[in-house]
Amino acid sequence: MRFSDLKKIKQQASEPASGRRGRPAPDRGPVAEEELAGARRPEPPAAQPRPVRRPEPPIAEKPAPEPLSKQPEAPAAEPGPGAAAPERPASNYESPQKSRRDARAKASVPQAAFKDLDARAREVYSTLLEQSGALIKAVDQPYTEKYEAVVSVCRLVSDTLRTNGVLLNYTTFSTADDYLLAHTANTTILALAMGLEAGLEEPELSLLGFCSMAHDIGMTEYSSLYNSPERLGEKEFAEMSLHAEAGVAKLERIVDLDYRIKERARHIVLQTHERDDGSGYPDRLSDEEIDPLAQLISIADVYEALTHPRAWREAMNPADAVRDLVEKEGRGFNAMAVKALISAISIYPPGSIVALSSGEIARVIKATRGFLTKPLVEILLDQDFSRLRPYKLDLFEHPLVSIERPVPFKELEARNPKFAAGVEMSRWWVEW
Repeated sequence: MRFSDLKKIKQQASEPASGRRGRPAPDRGPVAEEELAGARRPEPPAAQPRPVRRPEPPIAEKPAPEPLSKQPEAPAAEPGPGAAAPERPASNYESPQKSRRDARAKASVPQAAFKDLDARAREVYSTLLEQSGALIKAVDQPYTEKYEAVVSVCRLVSDTLRTNGVLLNYTTFSTADDYLLAHTANTTILALAMGLEAGLEEPELSLLGFCSMAHDIGMTEYSSLYNSPERLGEKEFAEMSLHAEAGVAKLERIVDLDYRIKERARHIVLQTHERDDGSGYPDRLSDEEIDPLAQLISIADVYEALTHPRAWREAMNPADAVRDLVEKEGRGFNAMAVKALISAISIYPPGSIVALSSGEIARVIKATRGFLTKPLVEILLDQDFSRLRPYKLDLFEHPLVSIERPVPFKELEARNPKFAAGVEMSRWWVEW
């Protein structure tokens, strides 16, 4: 190395370098004269004027930041490669055992809500039963004013059904003094529930309710036959089938029945025992010859009769009754009526005794609208048919527990006779 080179290096090292720490600054390309002067010349004295710079555009004032409580939460950043995975939400999986434990632990909440709904439903059902008995008694008088009272209670029923499906649970009751009282009330609830599912307007719902209440008023002239301890023979059945015409004649005694709807009411009451395939009575009408409201009352009437005991037969399990009616679609009842019935009460209607996938035995106490196999149930027996402390389980909220099959009443009698006797007794309405 030559001495001149060493001297040059020393001079470079002694020069101030902005941003350098013992190493030469990187080549930044052409440097403005003003910047170079600022880097190598000392600050001019205060008396000397500063170089004039071009005015920069004004900077818009930024608004003050919002408080943290009002600022939107920043979206979570995507994890980069090698970053820790974000915490996953808890799994929805729960074992059937855990579902049952949770149901027992939380029993007070759903039971409290159900208790309120049940109390209201019982009050409405009691009012409907009272009106049912009053109508049946009044139409045997020379004249009566019962139309407005009947329509009023039917509006109460339809309004209740819109928000309180527990009312359908009361269609399982029978009246010991006269089966016709509960049969009339139950058929009315079922028909109105079907009418709501079918989307009927208020005037049609009112007419449906009235005709449901009046559909068997002609039966009072044949009480010895419908209360018979034995199954009717062909002769007795032919005689009792005349009750349809008798009921139409008794409509004339209801003086506050508007003449503008009386004619259609006559047709509906007369046709509630007709069948879609022409096998009904009294006129063997079929298909579109039958009024749509009569078709709804018709299937409600048959379902109610099948699921309640008679002196000569036991009641059918509600789930089995629904299956029987579905199989008769196109022969006894049209598709519209069958669909409305299933939409209203599901394929496991209130009152059904069912076996769950957990092995326990339960009773359906409330259908879940739109979910045919996920009702609210009350678990009563374990898998060995031994009594449990009853508790409610919403199968919609516990999807891992499901209904496997309906339990026939004869199976209950064989496995737990005492429990079966209690179920039989609970079917009878007792006013308190």
